[in-house]
Amino acid sequence: MHDEELTSLEEGLRRLKIEYHIFFHGNQGKAPDELRLRIERLVKKLSESSDLSFSQRFRFNTLVARYYVYRDLWRRTQQEREMGADGAGGAGSKAAVAPTPSAAVPPAPALRVSISDPEAEEGKVRKLYEALVAARKTERGKAQISYPQFAELVATRTRSIRQRHGCSRVAFTIALKEESIRFTAAAETVET
Repeated sequence: MHDEELTSLEEGLRRLKIEYHIFFHGNQGKAPDELRLRIERLVKKLSESSDLSFSQRFRFNTLVARYYVYRDLWRRTQQEREMGADGAGGAGSKAAVAPTPSAAVPPAPALRVSISDPEAEEGKVRKLYEALVAARKTERGKAQISYPQFAELVATRTRSIRQRHGCSRVAFTIALKEESIRFTAAAETVET
């Protein structure tokens, strides 16, 4: 019984994080207050429950701690957004809207691969793809990209970045940051 409620709390927290992300980036008109209130009711119900096992209590405390970190971040971001809208006229204050990463959640180690010719370095592209697939397994509801699609994406980005920056290599990075996958590509500078 409590395992289902804890899973519901975890899913609700994941959804709430997404909704706030959408809200803060201007794609949703109002804050997801209804979902936040449902989560708070569930937190209160579970905190008053005296029959949680040790492992359930540990899981609950972990989820609640994460929720409180997010809630504080959302509150501060909302305040910055309101102050920015009042002081800077709204449109120019977009930089203050983006939430900063929380220091309480350490970033997972990233995989960094340097590629100059994706066709000739298929092993590196395959390694990147496998890391992305493994990371995506932790995210429910995410559609998997096929290897040919991924290889084409890497080739396109490599050509584009090499042409734009005049570099010989492109550094691709896959990292898990606050339960979100970050896949980035950047010109690799040669250190002398």
